[in-house]
Amino acid sequence: MSTAGNAPFTWDYGVQDGLPVLTLSGTLTMAADGLLHEAVARARRRNQAAMLIDVSALVVTEGAAVAVFTGLMAEALRWPDVLVLICAPTADLTALLDAEVLDPRLLFGSLAEGRAAGLVEFSPVTEELLPVAGAARWARNVVTGACLRWDEPGLVGPAALVASELVTNAAIHANTMVTMQVRLRPCHLYVGVFDGSAAHAVMRDSRPAHEGGRGLQLVDAVSAAWGSTSLPTGKVVWSALARPAIH
Repeated sequence: MSTAGNAPFTWDYGVQDGLPVLTLSGTLTMAADGLLHEAVARARRRNQAAMLIDVSALVVTEGAAVAVFTGLMAEALRWPDVLVLICAPTADLTALLDAEVLDPRLLFGSLAEGRAAGLVEFSPVTEELLPVAGAARWARNVVTGACLRWDEPGLVGPAALVASELVTNAAIHANTMVTMQVRLRPCHLYVGVFDGSAAHAVMRDSRPAHEGGRGLQLVDAVSAAWGSTSLPTGKVVWSALARPAIH
């Protein structure tokens, strides 16, 4: 762990070879957490498909400060359309960024390696669905095909469950056209269901006096994260399913 310097934490945004790069400099402390989240939020609003965070000039004097990256990546789960990667850590920082802090699939030894990963595209699978009884069955078929095509057989079950529950909810409660999107990321598989209703999906009380309403509890049980996000045209209810690590 480096103890050199106490330069203030700063960041700079730029675009290199078509991908946004957020360059972090100075001393990373727990107090830098808010600034880092603000910087990433500003950069991601530029609607780029991937963002590289260059940490080569970052100094860490408090080992606990690296927890800001854990929080940042947890928040990034809510942005399925933006891939956030950490690049070019020093040897000291690499030693602190273990698997408990940051999934190693999101850490790259150089900007060039991160850029290569950021440019790898797995085109999302998109399906338009009518709000009818058979929509959930078709959604399960589509997401199963996507998982098998991407060689993720272990995610077939949870992804099919999520697709079925989210599409069923949209068909019943929104009663609009539904769009399902399935997207593969380094650590997660995303299933998002878009509909034309502004009313958010909320888990209901599952006590025996209530019929149904357990669908989102099942989604919550199998998801690393899930949520309901407002859009100008309605909302998207999404789930991030953890991909198994390769040892």
